[in-house]
Amino acid sequence: MSRVTRAFRITGKLIKFLIGVLIFTVIALIIWRVVSSNNPKDMKRLIPNEKLISAYEEKGDDLRIFKQDQRSVTSGTHNYGYFAVTDYAFIPDANQIQLLFRYNNSTITATAEDYGLEETPARSDNIYDVTLLFAIDITPENKDDNLETDEDSVRFVRVHASDCESGEKKLYNFRRFVFDLETAELDLNYLLDEELLIAVYTDVYYIGDLDYEETPYGTLCLYDYLEKNIEIKPKKTLFERFSDEE
Repeated sequence: MSRVTRAFRITGKLIKFLIGVLIFTVIALIIWRVVSSNNPKDMKRLIPNEKLISAYEEKGDDLRIFKQDQRSVTSGTHNYGYFAVTDYAFIPDANQIQLLFRYNNSTITATAEDYGLEETPARSDNIYDVTLLFAIDITPENKDDNLETDEDSVRFVRVHASDCESGEKKLYNFRRFVFDLETAELDLNYLLDEELLIAVYTDVYYIGDLDYEETPYGTLCLYDYLEKNIEIKPKKTLFERFSDEE
């Protein structure tokens, strides 16, 4: 074997080895990113506040819980990937909605740039205002005007969170919010039974520029009356959480 042939063989093996290392590294990074973005274990379950516990004690396994298959991450040109709702639940019997809100560390940096802040907020700071916006049909006899924003056809009601838990992982920050709808004088069962609920949105505003008359910094749809509801078994979302706290 000539020295030239041997050199080519060694070079070829080295190139294959480097390509293998590169592929392994890329796959490892992807897996790490996926794992790091998963919901924290202690925030996967619903917050069992008094209203939810009362509803569960009354309904047991018949407690109705549902969600829809909606886009979970913001995708606008100005907020692509900034915010996500990684899990949520409509619980009509408790007149409540819970959701798990997520944003990564780069979103905080982007917010500082977007608003020209002198310093980047800390991860522990209260940076974002998260509310629900209900679109309610006030002309149920006419479904053709449901996509309009005219106050004569659609009523909009904003709901603020009544409780919140915080958590974080390496790259991501999480907030689990509880929205008790009676605080906004809404009855979820009634709205659903009477087919008056058109849509529910999660609106996100930067806390330092809070104006509900302006377009949200980010928004995600949780409910659309034209979409199918996905029913969730109570035991998968409630029973284990209650057991953990006993």
